[in-house]
Amino acid sequence: MKHYHLMGIGGISMSGLARILRKDGHRVSGCDSQLSDLTRQLEREGIQVQQGHSPAHLEGVDVLVASTAIKDTEPELATAHTLGIPVWRRIQVVAEILKGGYSLGVTGSHGKTSTSSMLASIFLAAQSDPTVLLGAELGLIGGSAKVGSGHYRIAEVDESDPLFRFLELDVAVITNLEADHVSPDGQARPNYHTSFEALQDAVRSFASRARHVIYNGEPRWRLLDNLTQGRPRSSFGLQEGDCHAAHIALEPFGSQFELVWQGQPLGTVRLQVPGEHNISNALAASAAALVAGVPFKAIREGLYQYTGASRRFEKVGELNGALIVDDYAHNATKLFALLKAARNTGLRVRAVFQPHRYGRSEQEWPLYAKALELSDEALILDVYSAEETPLSLTSAQIAGRMLEHLHARGHRARYDSWDNILSYLRQTAAQGDLILTIGAGSVSRLGRLLAAQKEAV
Repeated sequence: MKHYHLMGIGGISMSGLARILRKDGHRVSGCDSQLSDLTRQLEREGIQVQQGHSPAHLEGVDVLVASTAIKDTEPELATAHTLGIPVWRRIQVVAEILKGGYSLGVTGSHGKTSTSSMLASIFLAAQSDPTVLLGAELGLIGGSAKVGSGHYRIAEVDESDPLFRFLELDVAVITNLEADHVSPDGQARPNYHTSFEALQDAVRSFASRARHVIYNGEPRWRLLDNLTQGRPRSSFGLQEGDCHAAHIALEPFGSQFELVWQGQPLGTVRLQVPGEHNISNALAASAAALVAGVPFKAIREGLYQYTGASRRFEKVGELNGALIVDDYAHNATKLFALLKAARNTGLRVRAVFQPHRYGRSEQEWPLYAKALELSDEALILDVYSAEETPLSLTSAQIAGRMLEHLHARGHRARYDSWDNILSYLRQTAAQGDLILTIGAGSVSRLGRLLAAQKEAV
């Protein structure tokens, strides 16, 4: 037994690591700049959590685990180096966990949480009792992590951490790849690669260490064909690939299709999550499961019982007959996919969008604005900074440019404060509305406050 101390323990991924280490019999403690419902839950489970960072936390610690965002100059981390306490980054703990069995890891710019969650659901349906580590909570496992007694180990692998390139997996899944988590000025920053070329090189290294690679073979992701060569591999795609879909039927809140593997139709699959992007996620998960030897029956059952991970088209409630849905979509491609699926519901789409990080938003605001044209009404909040400072544009300037684009096309849109938008929606929510709260920051709380309003009435 060791004493692991986790800096940034309040994050969804770090908290999952803490739970796995705790269930493996280790002593676990942690700290974070802010306490939350999640850190309070960890304390109820016997994990001591302290607010703030301090070298005093290191007493009796065997291994210090720090999230990528924490710099080496932070006093608690720097003191650990001075005292000779091993310092591990989050991805190194993930690597140790995955080495304990047959490992499957999912990375990519979009869809990795949903794909890895679908994989977990499939292996649960196969009664294999997997160990699972996700970047969001999944109701099927009661959180973001699960310690299983079976041989299989499934993890969501965050490509924003440059160290992901060193993971060694039995099956590596690459859903897609865009210039997300790329520094806008080429400067090294936590959770950013210095260039898109550097990110591609990291993906190539990640693929080269896997025993089998599953990659997106659709034409728009053709660069993945080059990055994954030299290893045993299988492709997936909506219309083509070793694993693809036939006879696709999109439904308002789901879909069905025939799963085809290496030219052979296996049977019909039904999903309870909407959109073509989720069909693509299901194909990636199916290909990985088939390579691992899971029978189609378990794949079909697992995909059907999957109803979404936390903040992935999550239905949080209703108000005055309006359906309230929360989604993590925090970059342009995710936003396009979400709003395309939302339009297919036939409801009036009212999108509350909170841009995430200044570095990303300065680059992607034109694409945000283009995607928001798919909504019936766009309500824009301030940028959620994630502790970044503006590079050259403020929140108001980013929102102003988006509004100018939308208004020029006659689109209904406004930029306002959190309280004003909350009040406006409380007054105007109506039957036939689909209110979407969108972004990786605090915007999810707004939707939950709207849903709570119904309960208070």
